[in-house]
Amino acid sequence: MTFFVGVDIAKYEHVARNDVVIGFESTAHYHQTLFSYLSGKKYRCFLINPFMTSRFRSLSLRNAKNDNIDSRAIASYLSFEYRHLLEENFFLNELKELCIHRDAIMKRSSRLKIQLLSYLDRVFPELESVVDKHGIHSKAIRAILKERPTAASISSTRIDHLLKLAKDASHNRFPQDKIKAVKEAAISSVGISSDAIGLKIRQSVQMLESLEKQIDEVEAAITSSPTVIDSPLHKVKGLNSIEIAYIMSAIINIDRFASPDKLIAYAGLDPIIRQSGTWQATQTRMSKRGNKLLRYALIWSANNIRKHPSKMKDYYDRKIAEGKSHYNALGHCASKLCRYIFFILNHPDDDFIN
Repeated sequence: MTFFVGVDIAKYEHVARNDVVIGFESTAHYHQTLFSYLSGKKYRCFLINPFMTSRFRSLSLRNAKNDNIDSRAIASYLSFEYRHLLEENFFLNELKELCIHRDAIMKRSSRLKIQLLSYLDRVFPELESVVDKHGIHSKAIRAILKERPTAASISSTRIDHLLKLAKDASHNRFPQDKIKAVKEAAISSVGISSDAIGLKIRQSVQMLESLEKQIDEVEAAITSSPTVIDSPLHKVKGLNSIEIAYIMSAIINIDRFASPDKLIAYAGLDPIIRQSGTWQATQTRMSKRGNKLLRYALIWSANNIRKHPSKMKDYYDRKIAEGKSHYNALGHCASKLCRYIFFILNHPDDDFIN
């Protein structure tokens, strides 16, 4: 007789027998320790999408939720579906941990850049028109902002000192006429003079530089991973090592997917299905019910690939000609890239020309 056990990680005490099938909701990192322990003890363990157990739990008419109900819902779902689930042995996906960490740092860096621009809009609104957004994040301008963060402080600083700051930071690569233009704009600036906002700017620049060092360190660890170095996905022109890392860390093993359509659905790139009787929707949105990081990596990668002369570029151009928007066309390209990936990972020794 098989016993089905639903584990609610929030509980402190768990009792299990040897002849059991154990199901966990995949809830961030909370399940990992117990999953690792039970896998090591040779228990049969299955990871379940919490969205599925939530839907299963909602079959009850009672509006109730507690640890016992949650565990019973997981066990009940498992008893119906475990034959269709993938039994897994726990392993720590080092590459996935690095990719998630990089993604988190990149988001923090993006938010901080937006904050920095909002601070500059108040104390030196003319700066962006002189050096543009990209120039604000150059080493030369950052060096000046760390020492003279407001228009008032820049206007009272000798031009030769500003030029020296920019020269030392950029190794004499930043145009001197731009620094002179910054000085002139600061003299006539309408920006407010605020020591408090100046401190925010100074610390924002310092934090950005620290985050960028962290990104470099994480990317070095990612690109040195054997999974990335040895990946056959390097055959796809336009795919870089970071994109390959994101994709490989999410797929883990291509044998988990019986067809390209399964991989597309796992990434959440499949269209929503709407049908009733003889009616069926002809235009629906992307489902986005899948691995968010994989979906992001595929769309990001597809955008880079279509910039090179290739079948992907031709496919993108055809979708644009059909009246699709840029992001709609990229969604189609990402699905096509899934088919490329499925073929390459299943036939790593075959030639591939995109």
